[in-house]
Amino acid sequence: MSSNSTARLFSLRALCATLLGLSAVLGLMSAPAQADITTSPVHIWASQVRVRQCASTTCGLASQEGLTNVTVQAFCQRWGDRVADGPYYNHYWVEIITPQGWLGWVSAVYVSGGSNDGPVPGVRVETDSGPVYCEYP
Repeated sequence: MSSNSTARLFSLRALCATLLGLSAVLGLMSAPAQADITTSPVHIWASQVRVRQCASTTCGLASQEGLTNVTVQAFCQRWGDRVADGPYYNHYWVEIITPQGWLGWVSAVYVSGGSNDGPVPGVRVETDSGPVYCEYP
């Protein structure tokens, strides 16, 4: 065997050993936490409700859809900007998937079943100390 062949064989073995070692290390590392993708159906009772990119009226629109009297799937909810509509007001925002498939946020004011400044019943709530984190992957 020539010295070039020996060097290539050694380089190939070194590469294989490095890749095997790397895969072993990665295999021993803990996997990242998986998001809980449990959803709950919620009903949007109002007309032309805007879907935002975050839990704030200052955020851009996540979709051009205006939701009207429709049931959507909700992932969770979090405290955000206060929204008022007539006698209704709420700081909670609900992360939903729109009928056209967009992920975004609507004020809990426009979701049936809640109360003023209360979370929407049946939808997981994000808290500073709890295990629920609202960002869907």
